Amino acid sequence: MLISSALVMFMVPGLALFYGGMVRRKNVLATMMQSMGALALVGLFWFAIGYGLAFGESVGGYGIIGWSSSLVFLQGIETDQLLPGLNISVYAHVIFQGMFAIITPALISGALAERIRFWPFMIFCLLWITLVYCPLAHMVWAFDWFYAVPVDKVKGLGGSAVGLLGQMGALDFAGGTVVHISAGAAALACILVLRKRHGYPQQPMQPNSLVLTLLGAGILWFGWFGFNGGSAGGSGTLATSAFAATQAAAAAAGLSWMLAELLHKGKATALGLASGIVAGLVAVTPAAGYVYISGGVAIGILAGVVCYFAVSLKSTLGYDDSLDAFGVHGVGGFLGAILTGIFCHGAVNSAGAYGYTGFQNLEVTISGLRQETKLGAIDEISRALPGLEEAASKAGVAFDLAKGTMAKADTDEAKTAAQPALDMAFLDHDLASGKLAKAKQLEKLLLKEEELLKSGKSHASQVLIQLKAATLSAVFAFGISYILALGVHRLTGENFTTDKDSESEGLDYTEHGEIGFDYGPSLLTSVDRPGPMPRSAIAPPSGGKRFCLLVDGPSPAALLNAWSGFCQDVPGGPSMEFLDIYPHLTTVSDNRFRFSGGDQSKVKDSLTKLLQKSFGPGVKVTVDG
Repeated sequence: MLISSALVMFMVPGLALFYGGMVRRKNVLATMMQSMGALALVGLFWFAIGYGLAFGESVGGYGIIGWSSSLVFLQGIETDQLLPGLNISVYAHVIFQGMFAIITPALISGALAERIRFWPFMIFCLLWITLVYCPLAHMVWAFDWFYAVPVDKVKGLGGSAVGLLGQMGALDFAGGTVVHISAGAAALACILVLRKRHGYPQQPMQPNSLVLTLLGAGILWFGWFGFNGGSAGGSGTLATSAFAATQAAAAAAGLSWMLAELLHKGKATALGLASGIVAGLVAVTPAAGYVYISGGVAIGILAGVVCYFAVSLKSTLGYDDSLDAFGVHGVGGFLGAILTGIFCHGAVNSAGAYGYTGFQNLEVTISGLRQETKLGAIDEISRALPGLEEAASKAGVAFDLAKGTMAKADTDEAKTAAQPALDMAFLDHDLASGKLAKAKQLEKLLLKEEELLKSGKSHASQVLIQLKAATLSAVFAFGISYILALGVHRLTGENFTTDKDSESEGLDYTEHGEIGFDYGPSLLTSVDRPGPMPRSAIAPPSGGKRFCLLVDGPSPAALLNAWSGFCQDVPGGPSMEFLDIYPHLTTVSDNRFRFSGGDQSKVKDSLTKLLQKSFGPGVKVTVDG
């Protein structure tokens, strides 16, 4: 569990790299900070009250939110105290679940990248974890671990789900509902409340480094083995099964996304591969511990195709999901929750259920065993079992005698003589044991079928439960997230999003006073320019005084053309006036030239002289403010 916790924690910098590579260069650091900031903020909040809200005793018995005062900083929990019903310590469970809580709000930031401010987002994260994530975690995953008296005295402490959706029978092995549907729904709510990026969708906003994005996707894939495998609660066959389904789904989704992209656009891209891998991981998360590898492959293939077209529709529908958080996590998580109800199989996990294909497989297996054993009803099997057990026992004794005779043979002739009897005894034993095993298997499956039918279960039962749970989770997360986003935006003076000038300059510098990549005096590329803006001169140096110069006379379009000309290579090199201006200029917007560092008076004079060469003495340059 501790290794799995570390793997999930490692997913946070992986997500930061994944998102950081997809934004423009001037926003890479700010985008990564939104993920890494959650690591500190939510990490402390979880120990304080988060775990108690998510897994404490259900308040009022409604199954919506929990609370146990002993879980505040775990003050009432001993370090060696085990979680009832599970062979892991409470501390290990707190740490593991805390990593899930950390990464979930970080996922939301991908929908709002390149236009939100850091501290308002941190406030939103704190409120969101409290009012959305913790209640959903309680609804789905909470058991009566910290009750004084067990809900079901036969099952004992830790044997009964106390959350609303858990009691409903919803399956969510590792967070498809709690993590991905909630984050995706919250992302959509924030998208609808907050403005789009300036210039979107008219202007292309290309990723600054798909190398970072691919590296981040690889780290996420690696960490996801702890995410899904660790949700088994320990190392064993269930963890191995979840690990295998996770690998299969990620690979299948990466491939199906690339194929869809190839057929749709003519090329398979690195961004498509990375997005497909994550889509497959998202979709298999609720199903990982309930499906066979074949189910994981089917989920991955469907997730890659569905999420690809969901992402492709965002420009048509007109919403600005910057890094496809809703298209991948919201759509992928919802799809995965439904597909869990289709592909889950009770034979994989006794705590799971028989989904649509599980029911079909159960019926086909029963039919085949009936044909092989020539047995029908449970009563008939019960009558036949004593005879089959006796036959298997006699065959076993005969086989042991034949093996003893062969062991005593000390010559080749004696071994040759004993071999036919040994072969016959082996075949008789194998046949009798096989008949007995198949009869017992048939009896077990018939009892399971009878149990399912008595409880009113059918092929579609689990699918409907999953659909209901996924819908309730999405509506719950969307509604509260919408209110929270609107509230934070209003309380911060509508400063949840940054202003147009700061967005143009880049959030790395305006929010954090730093830059993600310092390339020295090289010009920023067109990727860093928000649409039809003049080319920026240089990444702003740190520590310089910022000021703005206003140019009166030429039109903004004329200034753009003139400045673009000054930035080109010319015989004899740039003028002295240009060299006085160039190292300090950060952005040009309309008739405003913004600077960081340099002698304000000298820069003003040099800009005046430079522009008068193009527009004559009528040009005037003044200091803004």
